Amino acid sequence: MNNFLQNFLSLSSWQTWLSLLVLSIIFCVIYKMKKANINFSMRMLFSLVIGLILGFSLQYLNNYPQKEELQNIIWLKEFQTWLSFVNLAFIGLIKMLVIPLISISIIKVIIDIGKDIKISSLLSYSVFWLLLSTAIAASIGVFLGWYFELGAFFNSSMQGKEIREVASLSQILLGLIPSNIINSMSKDNIIAVVIFAFFVGFSARTLYKQEGKEQHQTFSNLVNSLYKIIMNMADFIMSLMPYAVVCMIANVLISNGFSAIKTAGLFIGLIYLCMVIMFLVHFLMLLSVGLNPLIYAKKAFSVWLFAFSSRSSVGTLPLNIATLQNKLGVSSSVANFVPSIGTTMGLNGCAGYFPALAAVFIAYSIGAPIDFNFVVMVILIAILGSIGIAGVPGSATMAASIMLTGIGFGEYFGLLTLILAIDPIIDMARTASNVSGAMSAAICTDKNLKLLDEKVYES
Repeated sequence: MNNFLQNFLSLSSWQTWLSLLVLSIIFCVIYKMKKANINFSMRMLFSLVIGLILGFSLQYLNNYPQKEELQNIIWLKEFQTWLSFVNLAFIGLIKMLVIPLISISIIKVIIDIGKDIKISSLLSYSVFWLLLSTAIAASIGVFLGWYFELGAFFNSSMQGKEIREVASLSQILLGLIPSNIINSMSKDNIIAVVIFAFFVGFSARTLYKQEGKEQHQTFSNLVNSLYKIIMNMADFIMSLMPYAVVCMIANVLISNGFSAIKTAGLFIGLIYLCMVIMFLVHFLMLLSVGLNPLIYAKKAFSVWLFAFSSRSSVGTLPLNIATLQNKLGVSSSVANFVPSIGTTMGLNGCAGYFPALAAVFIAYSIGAPIDFNFVVMVILIAILGSIGIAGVPGSATMAASIMLTGIGFGEYFGLLTLILAIDPIIDMARTASNVSGAMSAAICTDKNLKLLDEKVYES
């Protein structure tokens, strides 16, 4: 009977039941806050704080166990199983939306885009802002890593994971061509889905020009109906987000504990410092096009928070698009297009400052000089790598692999073991930077194209 409760139900201890009761009470409070019409951002902030308190409290009650010791604390392991269940269930619902949302959104963008908007302008502005922010992120990573001598006192005798294979440029470009769109969708190859949707959208526009107006209108109506249905689904799933955030934050703290945080404290600190600086960079980007960044910060906070806790740029996409359109006045075309490509291109955290810090960490660990040529190479490889990791799972690890291979440090990838061990903790900051970078790039692009509804933005 005990095996049944422990292995099947994960409810073999009174501590587990008590923990779940506390979690249920927290959920009830969040539900009551919604009924009391407390705004979404406040509910998200409440969830973040409660998740932190819950995670720290459980660590404290168990005397801050090592990560490997958690397996011996049966009730904590069981409670973590239930936290993971909520996390994975919510992420599963989010992922369910991603492919249909991107494909339908891009097709809708191409069909609905006005004659006064050039596709080339949309592409050039969006890619410019995404890659510019990534270059700045890499520069910040190199400077902070050099200034704090990251890795100078690291024991380089440690061994670890082997470097992931880095594909050639031709292989990367061929991998973006959706030769099998179903396979691309199943692998979450977002760029391939975007390319396929572009072809469908352009073909629909061509159909209109080739005296197929009736068929074009029928298809356009279908696409618009599907888009509205998917956005309604997204609204409902997003309403569940505060509940998931509590479990996500608590689970990260329980899983990694304080020992991992202490061991790699400097790297973690620099990652979070880079995140804060990149938010300021995004504010400057908005100022450069004449927009108030404080308004953006207020309205985008809930998106940042979900990106931070979920650690998924793709998973944040539905909320990202909805916020850009409904709260920030970004046109439908840009709000759907830029964040979609921004999930796999110009990732400020994963492809910008993270691989740059990793490069400096390895350089100091092995005693390699950090000179002007080193800095230029890191920035260039970060920009190219932010394009090359498109559609590849584990984008930050791949970006680090590309970076170290590009600067000739590929054989030392194993020295990043310590960093990879605490990846969930640093991934929260990276993902928040990725999403904010895509959002600010979308707003700047819309402003450049003179499509931004500034009354909605400033309201």
